[in-house]
Amino acid sequence: MKLSWFLLVTAMVCAMFMGKALAQSGKRYAEPVFDEVNVVSGIPYSSAVKEGQTTPTTLYLDFYEPQGDTLSSRPLVITVFGGAFVTGSRDFVDMVEYCTRLAKHGYAAASIDYRLLSLLNLSHSSLVRTAYMAAQDVSSSIRFFKAHCEEYRIDPSQIFLLGNSAGSIALLCELFMDEDERPEETFESPDLGSMHSSGFDEYAGISPAVAGAIPQWGGVISCDIIGAEEYVPLCMIHGTDDATVPIDSGFCYSSSLFGLMPYMYGSQTIANHLNNMGISDYGFYPFEGEGHAFYYTLLYQLNDQFDVCFDIARDFLFEHLNSTASLTEGNEDRIQVYPNPASDLLKVCAEEMVTNKPFTIVIVDVTGRVMMEMESFSQEVTVDISHWPTGVYSIRMERAGLCNCSTFVKR
Repeated sequence: MKLSWFLLVTAMVCAMFMGKALAQSGKRYAEPVFDEVNVVSGIPYSSAVKEGQTTPTTLYLDFYEPQGDTLSSRPLVITVFGGAFVTGSRDFVDMVEYCTRLAKHGYAAASIDYRLLSLLNLSHSSLVRTAYMAAQDVSSSIRFFKAHCEEYRIDPSQIFLLGNSAGSIALLCELFMDEDERPEETFESPDLGSMHSSGFDEYAGISPAVAGAIPQWGGVISCDIIGAEEYVPLCMIHGTDDATVPIDSGFCYSSSLFGLMPYMYGSQTIANHLNNMGISDYGFYPFEGEGHAFYYTLLYQLNDQFDVCFDIARDFLFEHLNSTASLTEGNEDRIQVYPNPASDLLKVCAEEMVTNKPFTIVIVDVTGRVMMEMESFSQEVTVDISHWPTGVYSIRMERAGLCNCSTFVKR
């Protein structure tokens, strides 16, 4: 087992360096390799009640993918727009541009709706509750794609988040806020429930874990909600003169919402907190002299700073892709795992690895723990996963020097 695990880690490291070499030669994920993008608009991904209402509202997303792409398992970036939780939409120009460019680089991408607050219901309490609802909706979108990873050809272990302003606040809340860290306003009637309780029943219980996040000019209500045991890599972009969501700390949206939002801690303070915990896997990019959402012009068009922000995001994403994303292209038909998601029995098929030698299968969870290791001469193996925890698992198959990787979701 130790030898097999060593081989697994070695393969992943080799894949990482292979991915970097591909980037230098202008390959997928590092540079645009597709000319056209397909967009499917208005996909319902959740239904939830807005603040001040009693009936559920359907939430939608727009899905972007490279035209002509044949890859069966792709990394996904979910984008979350800004707008102070009272305005905005999934077709904001920056979200559309991020999704379009990422799809041309070979990613799948999605821009999502989330619940907004009507100005008729504006108050400190309602804004806090709506921010929490937005975080719940981010969680719903992650679990939606994991539940439908085969349909959208998504690698569920390689989902990333990218937000702007309020969207960044929502995604940071979704990533790190535990039940005992909820603001007291979220317990007011009606109680909003746990962070991951929203959305359609079909993906209830699926893990909302992601591979990383890119919060632009975002913040948290307390850095203490970010613990080392729950940390995922962050790439934080922020203007040093941001008066809307301060880069260090202050009242969020103080110039427009008159202190209705709570005191918040921005990217600089989050970076300091990570340093104090000994966490180095993060990026922090302070833009000297820039304010809030600085890649917009006064007419809400994108300026040259957007290109800089996109390049930062692209490089962060590429750096944090794992071996599956680097190796799947070209090997995608060598190993089949079904059904995916699975709840009881999982079938692993290796039709194109036909030799007279046995193959080795190793399955690990997201922490690297080996859940199963076996050898077999059969081209199809059935694995009982009924007693395994829900989550995303990686599977590696090796035979006669050929190595192939895939992932699956346990419901």
